Amino acid sequence: MPRPNSYHHGDLRAALLDAVAEIVREKGPAGVSLREAARRAHVSHSAPAHHFGNKAGLLTAFATQGYQRLAEFVFAAITELAPADGPATLAAVGRGYVRFAVANPDQFGVMFRLELLDADDADFLTASDAAYTLLTATIARCVVERRLDADPEAMAVAAWSLVHGLAALWISGRLAGRIAERDPNRLAEAVTALFVERIMP
Repeated sequence: MPRPNSYHHGDLRAALLDAVAEIVREKGPAGVSLREAARRAHVSHSAPAHHFGNKAGLLTAFATQGYQRLAEFVFAAITELAPADGPATLAAVGRGYVRFAVANPDQFGVMFRLELLDADDADFLTASDAAYTLLTATIARCVVERRLDADPEAMAVAAWSLVHGLAALWISGRLAGRIAERDPNRLAEAVTALFVERIMP
């Protein structure tokens, strides 16, 4: 079992966030506590408070990590698909969003529970704003390419709502038995393509 003084700073933070992921998966956000995170990470009870302050700080760091990972998924989707224009890039952004959410449903849920988080935390704001900027920058590209006549802000909200809603429906299980598609990635591909083709022909 690792001893508290065997961790480097970054390793300890990662270990505590891994512990949070386990707790949220098993018990939901309500089950998270500094003491339980410390126990699972095999560190002293004071370690989480030293790094995160309180439960809200611990969950905020977990949510911040989620936004950082979301950006990684989106960039990976763009790299994989190598879209040739703004609309195709927007579809790739949406597919990356759904991939992240379906692969990390517990973290995805915490990211939007602002009542549990310190929503003014600088790192959280930076990570969440960076993720949103990926969307707005792509829409700005569509405007420059003269592929979008709609208001860019409304378009951003519509695109975000589409993929967030799709992800939430899939994670909830409410689509099971109602549609034939069993692969969320294929479904995301079809839905985002439909959206882009109708809005930006």
